Amino acid sequence: MDIEYLSKLPSNTFGHHYYQFMSSNGLSAQRAQTKFVEDEELAYVMTRYRENHDFLHTLTGLGVTVPEEISLKWYEMVQTELPMCALSAVFGPIPLSLAEKRFLLAEQIPWGLACGRASAFFMNIYFERELETDINLMRKRYKISIAPRMVESV
Repeated sequence: MDIEYLSKLPSNTFGHHYYQFMSSNGLSAQRAQTKFVEDEELAYVMTRYRENHDFLHTLTGLGVTVPEEISLKWYEMVQTELPMCALSAVFGPIPLSLAEKRFLLAEQIPWGLACGRASAFFMNIYFERELETDINLMRKRYKISIAPRMVESV
């Protein structure tokens, strides 16, 4: 993926938002080979899942904190029914603070369940063809809403 191209896209595009998400978090669009999956087609599906995970961060507005990753896992669990998503969603919150757990239970889990049920199946979205699309139009088309964000108290 041409990162320089994405950086020059208009600020309202999905591609520009994706560029901002990846660069602000020090992430690369290049994914390492999937391990522990011998079948070539299944390995491709798992690699694509991991790529789509970053695209979902962009559409949902979720960052890369542990609570935000868990929130996204609830969405992915509803969509994919993958055991790894369920395990992350259920056991991931164990080390969170009480405030983070409360917010997850009150806001983010209900969002993940509702958005996961309502939105288009994310594995079928050809995200690379949407890079020049207005991000809000894309959210509307695929019925993906912005996740609630926890406000840090000072």
